Amino acid sequence: MRGERRFLLRELPEGVAAGSAEVSHLGCLSAGGNREVFVGRRGRERFLLEREGRLRLRRESEVSLGARGFEELWRLTEGSRIVKTTRRVRGEGVDFLVERVERVERGGEGIEIAVVGFPSPAAAAAYVPPAFLGLEITGLEEYSDAHLALHGLPPARNGRAQAGALPFLFKNGILHVVLVTSSSGLRWIVPKGGLEKGMTRQEVALMEAAEEAGAIGTIEPGIKTQCRMDDRRVLYLYPLRVATLLPHWPERAMRRRVVLPIYRALMRVREDGVAQAIRQLGRQLEP
Repeated sequence: MRGERRFLLRELPEGVAAGSAEVSHLGCLSAGGNREVFVGRRGRERFLLEREGRLRLRRESEVSLGARGFEELWRLTEGSRIVKTTRRVRGEGVDFLVERVERVERGGEGIEIAVVGFPSPAAAAAYVPPAFLGLEITGLEEYSDAHLALHGLPPARNGRAQAGALPFLFKNGILHVVLVTSSSGLRWIVPKGGLEKGMTRQEVALMEAAEEAGAIGTIEPGIKTQCRMDDRRVLYLYPLRVATLLPHWPERAMRRRVVLPIYRALMRVREDGVAQAIRQLGRQLEP
């Protein structure tokens, strides 16, 4: 079984060149859980692409489309498209292991990704990346084709993005959500915090829900959203099905907590983007 790791590319080293380009135009039809469906074109080819699973367990299937079928599906992906340019990498006497470089563009902006291939997962785990490779993005959801198509290029992990949880529970069939006050005590917010090195956004959301709201539970699979907050930072928001609300929690002394029906909770949230994200998640939640 082969292994693969992915990195943002700073620049290829001297003596290494990228070969001829294969350009694909992809439109995302759906993405949920571990399944992504795209409609695409590559030269004269028109196809439907389905991906299921993650990393080395991912399976792909591609079905050819006629011109009419392609056009009908392509129209459905307006605003959710990327252009992906793939080049095989070659070098003379250089042990760098990069197999290919992928440039992904959306809305006139782009990123360069270096894909490093290995003969086995063990070799992949032992690899020490050289300086010309930047942030490792192996397994980071925001750099998947589907996420890039739907949401654009992710912000840098430099404080301009946060992850948060929408803790929820049902009482007598009515959706209730948990809010806390901000550190200043002046606003009602969802539990949230900055992205952490070595943690996924979902893990940050779970941590912040426990620390800020004393809400313990599980992230609902396949449901998430994102919004722009008033300070222009991006908030990645995940619904958390509450199993327990702790009577004592780490930030109890500095925050108040309420559990309200969603319509009443929305009346307390001042930020339009966050309120819209809460509504969007609320429509997808079931008892």
